Amino acid sequence: MKTDSIPLGIIVLSLFLIRTIAAQHFEKQAVTDHVFILSNADIGESQVGIRSESGLVVVNTFWSELPARTFKNEIEKLFNRDDFTFVVNTVDRLDMFGGNAAYQKKAIIGHVNLVDKYKGKEDEVEAEINRLIEMWRWKEDVSRQRLDTHEKGSREALNEEAWMNTCKRRADELEAGFSLVLPDIVYQDRKILDLGDLTLELIWFGKAGYDGMTVIKIPQEKVAIIPGFLLHAQHLAPHPHNTYAELDVPRWIEIFEELFEGENRVDKVICSGNQVWTSDRAAAHLHYIRKLWNDIREADAAGKSLDRIQKELSLDTEFAFVQQMPVYLDNGDEWVRPQHQAHINVFFLQGRNLATDFLKKEMKQTSLADALQTLRQQLNTDSKIYYDENLLNAFGYELLRSGKVRQAIEIFKFNVERYPESSNVYDSLGEAYMKSGESELAIQNYQKSLGINPENTNARDMLIKLKN
Repeated sequence: MKTDSIPLGIIVLSLFLIRTIAAQHFEKQAVTDHVFILSNADIGESQVGIRSESGLVVVNTFWSELPARTFKNEIEKLFNRDDFTFVVNTVDRLDMFGGNAAYQKKAIIGHVNLVDKYKGKEDEVEAEINRLIEMWRWKEDVSRQRLDTHEKGSREALNEEAWMNTCKRRADELEAGFSLVLPDIVYQDRKILDLGDLTLELIWFGKAGYDGMTVIKIPQEKVAIIPGFLLHAQHLAPHPHNTYAELDVPRWIEIFEELFEGENRVDKVICSGNQVWTSDRAAAHLHYIRKLWNDIREADAAGKSLDRIQKELSLDTEFAFVQQMPVYLDNGDEWVRPQHQAHINVFFLQGRNLATDFLKKEMKQTSLADALQTLRQQLNTDSKIYYDENLLNAFGYELLRSGKVRQAIEIFKFNVERYPESSNVYDSLGEAYMKSGESELAIQNYQKSLGINPENTNARDMLIKLKN
């Protein structure tokens, strides 16, 4: 769905924002003679670009047309040329290519899954934009709360304030209007772009939280451009979540081995906005992913439970080397350890028939109560269905965020039934009852949660709130 017009909301918002952005200072970081990163620290954004004989190439286009046009104009001034040949969309997330409208007459390239996901699906696009606005507003609020904990004028406070303003700006612009411009050119597995003196190898990375993740290799420059969703200074591996997702981990390993090992390995890796890593640093993440995947497959084949695998593959035993990785040294135990546990969970769950998937399928044909009753029967007779406390809990919160409070309560009650010794399941049920206005039931469940785990500060805080 292409459009030649800029939404009225964007024009109105631009009267204020474009002057603000234009007044800021841009910095160019030369990664190589042909590859650069243009950054604006004041607004917290960066644009990866490539210069070639055939023209300029930009990677991703921000969340809306305004920042895309601003960076496009700056690149034109910087190099005194406007011959943009390609725009490459590397992630099928709307706020990563929402600025495509700034390049409508240029060749825009993305993975076929990106187009399949959004083409002709206006309702889904609108829902996703609303979800992204909600996410950025939530991040803005969380950042504002953290700001209050920092000393005014400190480096931590300044960084927090900059991030808070970035989140606000993104939400503001998405609310003002969004123009969906999908790629003109798609590829399925790999695609070579000939730029005369350079070639760009577009490589589909596989499912990693999103379906259309693209990695770019520039052999002549020995550089790889990898989305921050795949390599990030705060994360061990892609998709550090407890919730289940279908992941192509063997393909991740294959692609990373191609990029970071052997004679044709790259020297530099651009990831996480304006960060440039050595291939050795990136290879440490490959080693982590490969070892974790292989160790879990071996333990699973031996019939070991998830709890046992968590213990055997902890950061204190088999994966103690993680404590020497920059991601750990920079972010600490409290941030990295839960990620590691989450990766074990999600790697272990690959290929399993999940109870949450079973419920979602049944709920399309019958009531939730009937779906839960069928699941109870299946759990007693079908060992192939995998039930996990965290997965059901995440499904309950998914319903809760969607406003389906009664259904969320039933899911949390089912989790209590299956895990009566878990403090967390009572905590979640208490939250759902609180949202439904059933204060007495909320209090009862928070008290049960606190009784199992006296260190549950959330339950303690909620009880104080409910009783006042």
